[in-house]
Amino acid sequence: MNSNSPFQAIQSSFHTALGAISTFTELLHNPQNVTNYLTEIQQKPDQLLQDVVAKGKNMEQDIASFVKTYFGGGVQQSSYPQYIERADGQAFNQPYEIKGTKMYGFVVEGSMTKLQEVCDKYLNNPSNSEIEYRPATNYLILTFNDIDSLTSIYSPDHDKGINSEQEAAFWMLTVVGKKIGPFFVAERLAWFMPYIYVNNSPALVSGREVYGFFKQLGELQIPSIEQKPDLLSVDTLLFKEFTPETRAKNARLLEVRRITPGEQHPAIKTWDSFEEAIAAITSLLFDSANEIVIPGLQLPLNLLDYVIQKIVPIVNLKQIRDVEDSKKACYQAIIESPTQLQTFHSGRLLGFNNFGDKFELTINNFANQPLVQDLGLHKGFPPGSESVSIPIKLSFLLNFDFTLQNGVPVWQAPKK
Repeated sequence: MNSNSPFQAIQSSFHTALGAISTFTELLHNPQNVTNYLTEIQQKPDQLLQDVVAKGKNMEQDIASFVKTYFGGGVQQSSYPQYIERADGQAFNQPYEIKGTKMYGFVVEGSMTKLQEVCDKYLNNPSNSEIEYRPATNYLILTFNDIDSLTSIYSPDHDKGINSEQEAAFWMLTVVGKKIGPFFVAERLAWFMPYIYVNNSPALVSGREVYGFFKQLGELQIPSIEQKPDLLSVDTLLFKEFTPETRAKNARLLEVRRITPGEQHPAIKTWDSFEEAIAAITSLLFDSANEIVIPGLQLPLNLLDYVIQKIVPIVNLKQIRDVEDSKKACYQAIIESPTQLQTFHSGRLLGFNNFGDKFELTINNFANQPLVQDLGLHKGFPPGSESVSIPIKLSFLLNFDFTLQNGVPVWQAPKK
């Protein structure tokens, strides 16, 4: 008898078991195929067994690739040359310490279908879904951040001084995982910001060049925390339509207005801790501060426990256009960068549904800023409409300090 036969028998049994799990899962998702499958078992049992074993082998290869990627060191770093510093450089070296962040947050509803398309375009398709990102919820948060102090933690840029920043961004929460056979194995959460606007060039250049944030320059109006939040707005460089003759101009892209002060809700009060703030926000949005079920995944997720860890990863597509061929990227990578809360100063709920202050988001229609269409914020601009008004489900104000730490390339396109 061949000395390898016991091992081969065990290996074949393992492949058969994996393949059977895969086949059973497919039948659960497509019960209309059960009758045909039972008929094939009677007519072609040997062929079906071979197919099951082949599926098992493919699943084993997927599992091995998954383990190698996530437990074998991930993306291997090469030896890079030293970065050449400039006195007038604007891509400040990370990590960053960010103090005095006053964040106005406005929760709006998007479309799961559209948000998945955004994930596919900017995160899944570049890596051929080696790592997969899925929207965790159809809620997005539009934030207006007034940052008092932003500095590099290390020299030489730490010694240059302090920068301030105003920023507006749309945040979408994603589930990060890996396809293994027919299964999606969820690993973690990450925030993705498909649209970000900042008011100065160091914030733009550092965000883009270091982490891959797709930041755009804009003029922002953000009230201080002592003022009534009557108006928050973003103006930026806009193209009304795409034609060879169209000239770009600075104009109002979006604004949030406080429409009316509303009846007070028992939950509308100040929050003394980060944990208290997150618990209140999640309980209002999901009718529970405990578990939510991610649509399309059926994965119970303790969102509160996850966020209270005070480390929030942010994912970006970092890419540089190739100088020889503008249709190509000479560098392209999926970057995840952790932000860590340092100090929580204060927070309060501004409004929720019909309680508290009522706000409304208005987005104007411009060809180069397809926010409404991309995020599924509305059914679209009515024919001939210059703008669309979008209701705000929940609004809040937070004041905190945090650090933006070194990023990690979780996927990187192969070099030439």
